[in-house]
Amino acid sequence: MSPESPVTVVHVGQEPPASWAAAVYLCGPTPTDPAEPSWRPDAVAALRSLWSGAGRLVVFLPEPAPGGDYPAYPDQIAWEEEAMSRSDVVLFWIPRDMARLPGLVSNVKWGTWYDSGRAVLGTPPQAERMEYLLHFAGARDVPVARTLAEAATAALRAVGPGGARSGGERAVPLTVWRTEPFRAWYAARREAGDRLLDARVEWYAPPAEPGGAADWLLTVTVAPGDGSGPAVARLLAAQGQGMLM
Repeated sequence: MSPESPVTVVHVGQEPPASWAAAVYLCGPTPTDPAEPSWRPDAVAALRSLWSGAGRLVVFLPEPAPGGDYPAYPDQIAWEEEAMSRSDVVLFWIPRDMARLPGLVSNVKWGTWYDSGRAVLGTPPQAERMEYLLHFAGARDVPVARTLAEAATAALRAVGPGGARSGGERAVPLTVWRTEPFRAWYAARREAGDRLLDARVEWYAPPAEPGGAADWLLTVTVAPGDGSGPAVARLLAAQGQGMLM
């Protein structure tokens, strides 16, 4: 990693940086026993050693910074949902042990993100009751890794060199940001002097075949260049026909 390619860790409750090239969320069970170390520092170390993109890699951790405290539970959930929605990859590491690390909440999050085009599933061979998750990983072509280092490698393989984004652009994941329909729409908006304030992926379907086009539905909030109030629009790219709305 060069000095120009920093890795910034954002803990639960913290604000993310104003810009980045790629963002990864570390999703999975958190030990409740203080004597048992979290797996996330090792994941951060692996990502830090592997990242070679030209810009900043942000790593979201749903754990407090050392010496810090968790926010109120509703605030924690809201932070996690927002961080996952802004991430280019949601890296799941689920070393499930039903006696000490059951990871039940991770099942819910996997059910939300497994078909997003952004999931990576990491789970060691000895993890318990993972058959259902592994089945749907295979059905949706989700990368599967059996070690934490392999999971980190798969996550960074998915983001590649990343893509520089700032402000509201950070809400557009690379799976959409890189597509031709979005690039054409955004270039036209920028030429008109508009500014992207926010975005949310409502639906995403990966390419049906290698080299094909992804389908997606994106809700965007734009500040028009004429100074009028923010406008909300829905953009649909589907069936290889570019932007349909």
